[in-house]
Amino acid sequence: MIRKLFVLNLKALLSGSLKSRSGGKSGGGKLALVVAVGAVLAAMVFGMLMVFFWSMLAPFFAAGIGWLYFALLALIVFGLNVVSTIFSASALIFGAKDNDLLLAMPIKPSVILISRLLVLLASEYLFALVVALAAFIPWVVGGYATAAGVVYFFIDIVLLPLLALAISLLLAWLLGLITSRLRRKNLVTLVISLGFLFAYFYFCFNMQRYMQELVMRGEEIAAAFRTAMPPFYAFGRGIADAGLGDVLHFILWAAVPFAVTVFLLSANYRKILTANRGAAKIAYKEREAKSRSMLAALTRKEMAHYLSRPMIILNCSFGALVMIIGAAALLVKSDEVLSSLAAVLPALGGVNAAALCAAMLLFIISCNNLSASLISLEGNNLWIAQSLPAPGPAILMSKICAHLLVTALPCLFASVCVGIAVAQNLADWLTVLIVPQTFIALTAAGGLAINLHFPKLDWTNEARVVKQGLSATIAFFGAALALIVLGLLYGLIFRNFISLAAYLWLCAVIFAAGAALTFLWLIRNGSRRFAGL
Repeated sequence: MIRKLFVLNLKALLSGSLKSRSGGKSGGGKLALVVAVGAVLAAMVFGMLMVFFWSMLAPFFAAGIGWLYFALLALIVFGLNVVSTIFSASALIFGAKDNDLLLAMPIKPSVILISRLLVLLASEYLFALVVALAAFIPWVVGGYATAAGVVYFFIDIVLLPLLALAISLLLAWLLGLITSRLRRKNLVTLVISLGFLFAYFYFCFNMQRYMQELVMRGEEIAAAFRTAMPPFYAFGRGIADAGLGDVLHFILWAAVPFAVTVFLLSANYRKILTANRGAAKIAYKEREAKSRSMLAALTRKEMAHYLSRPMIILNCSFGALVMIIGAAALLVKSDEVLSSLAAVLPALGGVNAAALCAAMLLFIISCNNLSASLISLEGNNLWIAQSLPAPGPAILMSKICAHLLVTALPCLFASVCVGIAVAQNLADWLTVLIVPQTFIALTAAGGLAINLHFPKLDWTNEARVVKQGLSATIAFFGAALALIVLGLLYGLIFRNFISLAAYLWLCAVIFAAGAALTFLWLIRNGSRRFAGL
């Protein structure tokens, strides 16, 4: 039964990507697209990690702290798995829509739990495999590997995700307990999520500085690791020194917490899922209803759903969060940013600072793909939207307006801050204000068009739509890839003929034309496709 439920959960993850709109299996083209997108993502991450581990290998082993090379590998895998799994665990283990249905069947709660844990473990192993190979290849090619160390490496890598999953389950359960009785639980969840996320990225962005400190203070850092993070210390020592005792020590650290967590959850899973924790009481206040236009009312509905889901905010509008925080930091530390730009601009051929900032905004905008999930997020309630006394184009436009509110307003704030910091004339102001907005219009309309072609409506939790949905993946990587291609064209060809600012305006014309054509398609053909879903 565990195997059957595990297979069903895996099929559910891929159902929106590998099924056609009629419910049958898709052709080879869509499967090839899924595989290609996954391969490109894995190759990009793998390449960056390879460069990172190559830079660490020789200095660490030369300083006699080779174990720290693997301890940092364990920290990266552990942090990546916890950050990526905690909200998936909350949705899949504790908040799946089919919990009541499965509990009503003659299936042990422990079987349901284990089948879902295996799905989470499978996703964690994918992350761990990419990072582990990026560290393993330099270690072997560099001549530092031993036969025993290789064996212990694979043993430890297999066990490492167990520790991460145990911590993720504990945090997800605690998060649910803390927020269940709060009035603003979504806001609290969002703040906690952002705290974890930015702490992890801060650590990654400052890794080079930390590496220099580690090499200079090897013995002191070793003592700190041994005291504060014994699992990762044992992980590194076991592989670098081929120490069986350290490997056994890490096995205990990984296996025991996981076994205890699974045992406690299995014994109390039904009670956890059916517990009535209550909710914060909200006093009713009579208010006069305000009349709104059809588009405004539909957009308000979309925004209300968006703002009530921290998981959607984090996954679909990370770029907006970066723009807001980055713009605020730019105002506070403008001198440091300007000095950094002054150091970078000569190396780039003396490009205009405002144009460079506008180009950076384009890449940040590509992280917002909300419109690519809004059709899929309707789920089995799609019939409600289809039966509303509102024309199809109005419903589709409301979803585009939601994307624009989430992306265009933060971008406008960021553009104004950039203009205050670097703009020297009216042309600079127009570049930072207008060029990014044309790309936002294109991504808003294009994401919705992609979602109409690749809807994922049979999900059991929304995390599968925004994290594994094919349309969200295509929109995200498609926008990034398009910008990379445009950047390469300018760097290799057009920089010899026109300035970066002029090239960005040429791109803006292309973005605006693409957005206009996509809008026309949505109004004419997209509404018919929406009605037929």
